[in-house]
Amino acid sequence: MPQLQTTKRLHLIAAALLTIAISILCLGGCSTGQPQSAQQDSPTSSQTVTVTDMLGRSVEVPAEAQRLIGIGSSSLRLVSYLQAADKVVGVEQSELKDNVTCSYRHVNHETFKSLPVIGDGGSKGTTPNEEAIMQAAPDVVFASIDKDAADALQERTGIPVVCLTLSNVVFDQTFYDNVNLVGSIVGKQERAADIVRYMEDARADLEKRTAGIPADQVKTAYAAGISFRGGHGFAGTEANFPPFQATNVKNVADVNGASGAFDIDLEAISSAQPDYVFVESGNLSLVKEDYEANPSYFSALKAVRNGKVNTLIAYRFYATNIELALANCYQVGATVYPAQFADVDPTQKLDEITEFFLGAKLSKDLAAEGCEFKQIDLASL
Repeated sequence: MPQLQTTKRLHLIAAALLTIAISILCLGGCSTGQPQSAQQDSPTSSQTVTVTDMLGRSVEVPAEAQRLIGIGSSSLRLVSYLQAADKVVGVEQSELKDNVTCSYRHVNHETFKSLPVIGDGGSKGTTPNEEAIMQAAPDVVFASIDKDAADALQERTGIPVVCLTLSNVVFDQTFYDNVNLVGSIVGKQERAADIVRYMEDARADLEKRTAGIPADQVKTAYAAGISFRGGHGFAGTEANFPPFQATNVKNVADVNGASGAFDIDLEAISSAQPDYVFVESGNLSLVKEDYEANPSYFSALKAVRNGKVNTLIAYRFYATNIELALANCYQVGATVYPAQFADVDPTQKLDEITEFFLGAKLSKDLAAEGCEFKQIDLASL
């Protein structure tokens, strides 16, 4: 009997302990408090960070912006390179025009045309529609505008405005800094690092192929039909032409301290007698007019006589399209130094580059608009 009572007491104690344990579990599980991870602010809610933009302004932005607007040239190009175009919530009117030589617009045309318009952009300027911007409710505005305009826009809309700057060359720290800045704000730091690495690998590749060419074997070339403030004929050229600089080609337009795009005296070209001539394919019709007006001038150029006239693809449309500029470097290298670029097909390289930057092979789309890499005969254009 005492043994039975002892057993019953043990059962009662065990039952009581079990009831207490269940009550504790119930209180924990039925509590209205959230798990720790849910209680923490997500990077897109209340957390902010302060960044220094490309004009040296300190701007407080969300830790990871989810809704973006781009104003001015290069803003949406950088967003597109960073694979963040799906976060864009408003575009300038100029971004709605599909143009394959403005590759990021071409690739994102269907996306952009469905978005509200927040300003004119393009040649009409970058004055934004502040009311439309506020209605779109972006987390941040990326803008290629000056400091005063950015400060005013930010003050009037209450939306952070991050200033970007333009780069006119192929390999440039400014471009890398812009990429890293935008990437840090939209949560694309790894993609930004990939872009910088890709460009630096390309720079090293071009240098490896061409840096060792003996001085007496360095070729000369002339870039014709270069667009600036509209189309230009044979006299339209550019000093310090990036595709020549990147491939160890001597530019015959680098004379008298010239810089940037300009119209050259044609006699300077006939005197220099470049080994190669390159023509922007978008301006072939203007070059054809020049040829027809003065065929004897062109027949006196050794590059024309020797069949060493080739095309490039215009790469400045709403500022520099880095992917097309880089592809032009390989077109120049493969044309001028075929032995050093024996393993490179410029059109295939174009597709590789555009696919990396924008997720699409664009050579066929470009060729459909007359923009392709090829050898040409000015007499039969």
